[in-house]
Amino acid sequence: METIPEWLGIFIVLAPIIIFVLTMLAIKNRLTDQNVNLTDLLAETEVEIKNQADAQAARANNEAAPPVPVSTKRSASRLILFLSGVTSLVLAVCITTFYFYMNIYCINCAVGLDLSDFTNVLLALGIGVVPYSVNQVKKIRL
Repeated sequence: METIPEWLGIFIVLAPIIIFVLTMLAIKNRLTDQNVNLTDLLAETEVEIKNQADAQAARANNEAAPPVPVSTKRSASRLILFLSGVTSLVLAVCITTFYFYMNIYCINCAVGLDLSDFTNVLLALGIGVVPYSVNQVKKIRL
């Protein structure tokens, strides 16, 4: 097997981390350009939109508009979902980086990437989706 230069091996191993960081920076810059904060993304905006629609309907009927609440309701389930998602992305980047490292630098070793017990980690991260999905199902049924 032909050996690759060391700088190229280092680049290949660190490529998932570099791509992840550049993607996160691009998303952050895009959200900053549009004046969107993380707290805005985690807020219950459906409540505000419904209240604003009710106020517009009341104005159209020349009735007294109900007061529109200024404060937004924070959603803990969205925060848990966000943290679970970010953790999943970080784990995927770490596993990909480890896999590249083992394939490039550990040529003579028989140690592979054993993911037989990784199911428990994925199930634990999947638990973070449950509170948000329960809240959404509850809203649909009401």
